[in-house]
Amino acid sequence: VGVILVMTNLRNHAGMDLALSQRPLAAPCQPGSPTRMSIPALGVDAPIETIGLNQRAQPDDSGQAPLGAPVDQHKAGWYAAGPKPGSGMGTVLTNGHTYRDGSAIFQEDFADLVALGQQIDLVLDNGTTCSYRISTVWRNVDAVQDYPQLVASERLYDQQGPERLFLATCGGPWVESTKMFKDINIVLATPLHS
Repeated sequence: VGVILVMTNLRNHAGMDLALSQRPLAAPCQPGSPTRMSIPALGVDAPIETIGLNQRAQPDDSGQAPLGAPVDQHKAGWYAAGPKPGSGMGTVLTNGHTYRDGSAIFQEDFADLVALGQQIDLVLDNGTTCSYRISTVWRNVDAVQDYPQLVASERLYDQQGPERLFLATCGGPWVESTKMFKDINIVLATPLHS
């Protein structure tokens, strides 16, 4: 029986090697500007536009203005004045819209579906892909009362220190009077090194 198991394992292993060798290998992540964001577990695959800071919004407790949002609701936003993916340092800042009618890159069930361990991929303009694994999730943080405090206390916009990915989108209840969601969902993810 032992010989049969060994023979079977060799055949399976060889077959797996063959299948793996037929897939193209992804180029290792090299510093660059992201052009596309993918979160397979959430069904997200969207182009990226560059964003700035929203100077009209309430600053965080350190005086920093919050991220602006993409003009196109079908795109993710990336703060191009911050660290680049693959640079190995600082927080790569990204975000995207959630719309009630499902016409944005994130859906209203984002807070229910996002989870630790899920992968976020950023395709870069140099042909490489930087992948990150979600390590922290803050769900339904009050956008006015708690978000600025959290950004400052957790140094979420930090341009120093080890590389990580920040992702934010709207969440919580819809407020009809402001035509906005009340809360923000925040994700931090750490690089997956190949």
